[in-house]
Amino acid sequence: MMRHYTTAPFAPWRVARGPEVGADTWVRPYNYFIMRYAISILWLALLGSAIALSVLAAGRETLPGDVEIASWAQDQPFPGQRFSEFVRAVTTTQVCLVVGAGAVVALALLRRWPEAAALAIALIGLSIMQPVLKELVDRPRPVEPLVELRAGYTSESFPAGHVMSPTVVYGVLLWYAVRPTVPSIVRVGVAVWSAFVLAFAAPPNVWLGVHWPSDVLGGWAWALVIVVPLAYGIEALTRRLRGAHPSLRSRAGSGSLSLSSHR
Repeated sequence: MMRHYTTAPFAPWRVARGPEVGADTWVRPYNYFIMRYAISILWLALLGSAIALSVLAAGRETLPGDVEIASWAQDQPFPGQRFSEFVRAVTTTQVCLVVGAGAVVALALLRRWPEAAALAIALIGLSIMQPVLKELVDRPRPVEPLVELRAGYTSESFPAGHVMSPTVVYGVLLWYAVRPTVPSIVRVGVAVWSAFVLAFAAPPNVWLGVHWPSDVLGGWAWALVIVVPLAYGIEALTRRLRGAHPSLRSRAGSGSLSLSSHR
């Protein structure tokens, strides 16, 4: 008797088909549950760290190391005034929301409904959480003579919006770019730009003197609180859909592997 298995790369299950089964049966190996609980623990650790950092920032104008790290960073030639201003211009919350909304529309046009919905949820979460956190923590911005102010600002200091916003938007886009979500030529461009923004979003904020290093840490922490569960959820959902509908696997270009065993 022949049994056919269809698996997707890194899929946490496989579908068994054959007369003795009668219908598709999900067989989830033990490591799937280990990964699920590991992601849950990671998310809880991130949430706890973000909350703890917010509580500390709410009670203090600076945290240990803030002044020393900021002074050292401002003494460095990089990133410099022009580059810092450019990065700050493309990482404002308004710009990131517009970029994210455009990506949602593009994904919807490509009929990537789960990915479009997940990014839309991320944008909604970002637009709600960031101003609420800033108001709750109500941390003042760095002031002279502790730092040299080289740019202006319009809101409270914690978390750093120019870090939290791009980390959410471009973190999700980078995750999509390394998956078979969109055509390859688009994926390369999205991946390169997203990686660039994620790598350089933080330093200009400290170099310009508009954020403390702990504000940057808060931006990263709260952004990951949004991104991690969405990335895990979209991956689990799309794999389940591909398993239930084999035609979706070929559309996604996931390179599904067909195995057969003889009994």
